[in-house]
Amino acid sequence: MRERMLFLSAQNQSAEDLEGEMRTGSILEILLGKFDIDLLTYASSHKDMSTNDGTALTVHYINGSNTSWRSMLRPLHKIRNFTNRTHADKDMKSTITELCRSNNYRHVFISHSLLGNSIDMVRNLLPEASVITDTYRFESGFAAGKEIGKPSNGNPYHKLNEALVRRNKRRLMNKTGVLLATSEWDALSFKSLSFADARKVHVVPHFIKMNEYDAFTEPVAKENSIVMHWNMNTRQGIKAAQSFFKKSYPLIKEQVPDIKCYITSHEVHTEVLTLVKEDVSVIITGPLKPSADYIRRAKAVLVPILEGCEVSRNILESWALKTPVVTSSTICERLNCEHNRNILLANSSVDVVASVITLLKNPEMATIIADRAHRTLLKDYEVNYVKSKILSLV
Repeated sequence: MRERMLFLSAQNQSAEDLEGEMRTGSILEILLGKFDIDLLTYASSHKDMSTNDGTALTVHYINGSNTSWRSMLRPLHKIRNFTNRTHADKDMKSTITELCRSNNYRHVFISHSLLGNSIDMVRNLLPEASVITDTYRFESGFAAGKEIGKPSNGNPYHKLNEALVRRNKRRLMNKTGVLLATSEWDALSFKSLSFADARKVHVVPHFIKMNEYDAFTEPVAKENSIVMHWNMNTRQGIKAAQSFFKKSYPLIKEQVPDIKCYITSHEVHTEVLTLVKEDVSVIITGPLKPSADYIRRAKAVLVPILEGCEVSRNILESWALKTPVVTSSTICERLNCEHNRNILLANSSVDVVASVITLLKNPEMATIIADRAHRTLLKDYEVNYVKSKILSLV
């Protein structure tokens, strides 16, 4: 008989956290291979997560407390999440208590979106359980909105805030049994704060399932097109798109007049639409046709050079489809990549133009970069690699 696990999630289908929600859903599917899972989540937020084995998953829906503007006025140092569920501990406590009376949970998984207000509750209710926490976007409150080249600690309040975040990290490490970080860089930022708890920290990177892209991997003739592949309905995504179409795209079109630019974002903000509505070379694909169709045929995929757009998964998708990526060094610092080897790094508008034109006019180089990126994906970021690691930790 398989062991039961309690899995706490708080999806909210927000534009800012789509990548995090997909990560949580993928981890849930992996854990279903070993555990029968009681998933506790909000009734309005968890309607579309698919699993391979429905009999192993029991979903317990709860109704959340309404979040008023007063409840959102919290101290700066509180751990950010994207649920706006400031009363999650109260919402979930009765249901967790009831479940614990009938199930002796030895393992509890807490998704990144509930770390700020659930781990203390779980520790009080299940003191003997092994708690697994995912720290994806732990410091997202600081990263959102920052731009390359701007200092992060000039404001004394930011310095104080960073000190309080370090304190929260130490407390989280002390309370958790297994802490999942998304990169070696993130793992080191935790380990450096507590030698005693450093052994708890393990890297589980972003990952994708290659079998989802099998239908798109047949060889095709590349066309003179680029794909803009990120969320353009967030403030960071809007700024990145505006910067590209104002500064970079006109220069690219001068050298490659027959270029096409596909925007594959499911939602394109009106500010971006206004910029491109008169340009026939810019095509908005919409949500009906998979973005993989366009990525596979394109000669380059462009992701923004601004932080806060959360495009790690988009880069991996492009690697899976053997299309080279142009992005910034800051966006890629948590991925195993190297400029001119498996990616092109561009930290300014001038660099973006040069990198895109290089890929459009030098298909041999583009093919080499794409093949290397594909091998990197299979080695470090494919689901089977990550699956074996996760299951070995629990």
